Amino acid sequence: MDRAADRARQLHENYKKQTFDRDCDEMENTAVDDSYLNSTNALGKLQKHTNFEQELKANRNRLDEINDTGAQIIESGHLEADDVRRRLQVVDELWNELVDATNKKGAKPRESDDEQQFNRNIEDVELWLSELEGQVASEDYGKDLVSVQNLQKKIALLESDYLAHQDRVDEIGRLAKKFAEEEHFNAHVILRKQEALQTRFMNFRDPLEKRKNKLGESLQGNQLFRDIEDELAWIREKEQVAGSTNRGRDLIGVQNLIKKQQALIAEIANHESQIDAVCKAAEDMIQQGHFLAPEIRDKLAQLRDNWRILKTKAEKRRLELDDSLQAHQYLADANEAESWMAEKEPVVGSADYGKDEDSTEALLKKHRALMSDLDAFKGTIDDLRKQGAQCKYQEQPVGQLGERFSILLRKG
Repeated sequence: MDRAADRARQLHENYKKQTFDRDCDEMENTAVDDSYLNSTNALGKLQKHTNFEQELKANRNRLDEINDTGAQIIESGHLEADDVRRRLQVVDELWNELVDATNKKGAKPRESDDEQQFNRNIEDVELWLSELEGQVASEDYGKDLVSVQNLQKKIALLESDYLAHQDRVDEIGRLAKKFAEEEHFNAHVILRKQEALQTRFMNFRDPLEKRKNKLGESLQGNQLFRDIEDELAWIREKEQVAGSTNRGRDLIGVQNLIKKQQALIAEIANHESQIDAVCKAAEDMIQQGHFLAPEIRDKLAQLRDNWRILKTKAEKRRLELDDSLQAHQYLADANEAESWMAEKEPVVGSADYGKDEDSTEALLKKHRALMSDLDAFKGTIDDLRKQGAQCKYQEQPVGQLGERFSILLRKG
């Protein structure tokens, strides 16, 4: 019976030992698994390792029990006490190695998880940068003042977004430096990605500034186009007056038109400085190599041509109104002369020669006064002839007045 009990005890102790060896072997095989170095699905590896650490803590009690059992076997003077002692030493060494391996292996999936998060941050910023690069590469600089101003608002928002991302890029740089200082197993790859992102981020500043500047030029150019269009509209408005064919129906009418024309010419003269300023601005942009120079050159030529035409029309109308004034003045003077002669004709053609000496003498005195008036009026008729000859618009009354005056002289 004693031998049977000893045999059972030995078998039980050997079973415990074999079970312990098996458990330690399993733990050791798991702990030295280098697949955690692969950052693919690092989050799953990290979770698996966390579970393993919990399992390891649970097995600590089991190891303590094995050590207690081994100590009891040794104290009992078991025949294999030396072997048990050696095995306990091996188990403890394996356990310590297992703990060290676990701690070492625990850092690797965490580093892999950190790297994956780092890579996601890199990818997010790169995707954002790609969108910004596409926007600043646009060749749309606006078709008019309003569209350019809208594009400038967009580029201002884009620039604000870019500047706001500086902190995020700096944080990525700080993390990369931290990984390197902590000797992350993939630090060289992390640093290379961070440096590439930093370079790309900094290089974006140049095309951003170029687009801002070009939009500024576009705003300047479209502002000029609007100024030119305003001047052309002003010219068109004045051309309607300058191109009028109304030369007045009478002397007062033409005098009023002349006053209006003088006011128009003065307005044109005063406005010329504004035209010159717009032309000067256009010339400066062309000289500076503005990217809209061809369109500016065409608009400038149109403005100058229309301005020249307006001044030509205004001067032509001034001359026409002067001629019209001369003609109407002649007609007014001729009508006045005609009225004067009509007044004298009854006196010249009178059949009253007096009934006595006194009445005849009175009539003779009136006749001498009339002849004196006719002699004086001859100069007026001569002036009318000259005035009529100088009129651009030739009028007939000058000949009729001369003939009528000659009749008066003969009758006198």
